[in-house]
Amino acid sequence: MPVILASILIAVVVAGGAGAVLTTMQQPVYETQPMAGVRVGDPGSNLVGPNWSGQPPRGGSRQEAQADGRRQ
Repeated sequence: MPVILASILIAVVVAGGAGAVLTTMQQPVYETQPMAGVRVGDPGSNLVGPNWSGQPPRGGSRQEAQADGRRQ
């Protein structure tokens, strides 16, 4: 029983020490990678185009088009 309690105590101490060390080493991403090129100015119009609705194109599904011999 003392061995189990000692191992639990050691695990708690090691976890606390690792947490303290990693907290002091961590930097916010805006300080680590200050690149202006990765920022998206207006995500509503510059990602897929102004006329994109998000809906699939009309005219049936791909399986229906293949069955009819149409090309998609």
